[in-house]
Amino acid sequence: MLCILGIGIGGFYAILATGIVVGHKGSGLINLDQGALAMYPAYTFITMRETGDMYFPWFDFFPGPIDIPYKLSLASTGVGPLPSFLAAVFMSILLGIIVQTLIFGPLRNKPPISKIIGSLGALVYLTSLASYQFGSKSRLVDGILPEGVWRNPLGLDGGIEYSRLLLALIAIVIGGGLAIYYKRSKMGLSTRAIEDSEIGGTLLGFSANRIATVNWLISTTITGVAGILALDFVTLTPTRYTLFVVPALGAALFGNLTATGLATIGGIFIGVFQSGAAGFTLKEWWPEWIPSEGLRQAIPLLVIIVIQFTKGYRLPIRGTRFAERQPRAPTPVRPRTLCVSIVCISAWILFTGSSVTQGRLITSTIAAILMLSSVIIIGYLGQLSLANLTFAGVAAYLSCRLAADGSTYGFSAFALEGPGLPSPFAMVLGVCIAVAVGILIAIPAVRIRGLQLAVVTLAGAVAITEIVMGNESLIGKGAQSNLSVPPPQWFGIDITVDPSVSRDRPALIIFCCIWLLICIFAVVGIRKGVTGRKFLAVRSNERAASSVGVNVANTKLLGFGIGSALAGIAGVLTAYQQTVLQISTWDALSGIGNVSLLFLGGVGHIGGAMIGAALTPAGLLSTTSSEGQILRVTASGALMIAIAIFRSDGLISLADPIKKKTIQLKSSLLDRTSK
Repeated sequence: MLCILGIGIGGFYAILATGIVVGHKGSGLINLDQGALAMYPAYTFITMRETGDMYFPWFDFFPGPIDIPYKLSLASTGVGPLPSFLAAVFMSILLGIIVQTLIFGPLRNKPPISKIIGSLGALVYLTSLASYQFGSKSRLVDGILPEGVWRNPLGLDGGIEYSRLLLALIAIVIGGGLAIYYKRSKMGLSTRAIEDSEIGGTLLGFSANRIATVNWLISTTITGVAGILALDFVTLTPTRYTLFVVPALGAALFGNLTATGLATIGGIFIGVFQSGAAGFTLKEWWPEWIPSEGLRQAIPLLVIIVIQFTKGYRLPIRGTRFAERQPRAPTPVRPRTLCVSIVCISAWILFTGSSVTQGRLITSTIAAILMLSSVIIIGYLGQLSLANLTFAGVAAYLSCRLAADGSTYGFSAFALEGPGLPSPFAMVLGVCIAVAVGILIAIPAVRIRGLQLAVVTLAGAVAITEIVMGNESLIGKGAQSNLSVPPPQWFGIDITVDPSVSRDRPALIIFCCIWLLICIFAVVGIRKGVTGRKFLAVRSNERAASSVGVNVANTKLLGFGIGSALAGIAGVLTAYQQTVLQISTWDALSGIGNVSLLFLGGVGHIGGAMIGAALTPAGLLSTTSSEGQILRVTASGALMIAIAIFRSDGLISLADPIKKKTIQLKSSLLDRTSK
């Protein structure tokens, strides 16, 4: 019976997957923003029902007397379901025009890393904008599907809502209808021609931009409709809807990113399997250390990995007329100057800054270490990993459990059991476990690369968060709410201070600064050494690297191991800073936000990591108001899209013209001196 109940959410997955397939057929992109494209029209439907207002997907980004309109009041009170539905469909069409015109169209000939930057930028932008416009609280409202329950279906007892069955039926109709459309219509045949060979289709006279636009309109429209239909039984929040992209990606891969019918079947099957698996956890024989939600989230991950391993090389990769270079990863220049600057800034804030400023310094320092892990994996090795914050969370949670001795710490109400290891040993073991998890996630990277690897790591981040960090059998009571952090002591020195006594934490500032300097010198040494050259060779061309004796598989595993170690250090330092851990700190969207800010600064530069860390929420350049912080994240998403399109090397590359002018000036002065 539980399997049948999953048919409704499976129908939702199926329509999202169909939208991903359609978008890929038109543009060759795997859109990680598909869940957000379902979320925003769903909020449009709700606000029209409640207040008669329609919010547009932008905000008033010009301060002062000039206001940019972003809200249209169509009625003084709420309107009926039909006008609200039409307004939401209009919003879906508008989103389709925007994403094709401003994002995916300009990214068509960009390298894979730029495409993923643009897709992640759109995800960050829409998710944070929805939180600003509609709030982050859960919303459960009546949708448009008919009410009622089918009692005792197929003699299985219980009942299933008609809305779930109807959504699955609608998904089948959409998937089957689009399969016929692409097989028989003129536009469908044109799309298939461009899909098989963009160069050949262009030579035959087909417009790739026009075909991509039509397909994106189809994709966003059916995705928006899916978001509205799912309101009958799915709680609406910006983050939850956004992360529905993970099972949808599994279903899209089941359809080989080309077949809408197979994607529909895959989506329904994933929903059914998730619901049925949850039923197993209710059995007496089921082990407690495998939580129900963790098992649900692991099913899409397993589907994605199996499909990628069995036919990863046969998944379609769109060829373009040309592809621009990847972001640069230059040899670090004057790393000692950077380290001296970090020490001076830290000392100045330590002696003159307020407790709030000191807290921001700690946040930026830890964020810089976490971003350095992505510099290794993404910037140097070229592997699009979105799971680095997950590695950090694993180290944080497990090091706390290993350091606990059964006492109650901080503001947590739960006593935390553990062996009571000294803080240094607990940290080392936590980081080692994070490295093991990172290598485990890296195993698919041996055969998978590019956008497909980003899909695997995103799914892995979602699953590991629930399987490890949210697992009370493994972590202890409070894993799902508040986990107490044992006060760390290193060689007799208290690293933290009880926040109820004082908010000044000089020891933690010095401790984090030391770790940042160690990590910077480690990354510099890797980049200048043989290992760094191997990383860059694999990033540039795996076959060429293999031909000169580089073991590509071992190099990838080594890169993930080093990156996971750096992320684990950042995770333990975060635990020291927060004193009480919450699972929401480590979710997949927070990890995407961290990677996004690194891309903003410059993914292949150590200096880019410093810029991104300064811009991180609650960091040195953050704002104190929650509203301003949300808008800052929204603006960073928009800026990230611009970076992907116009300047893939990030903000740090803005200094390149100045460097060139300086070099030219020095050379001219030397010439004059020699004469």
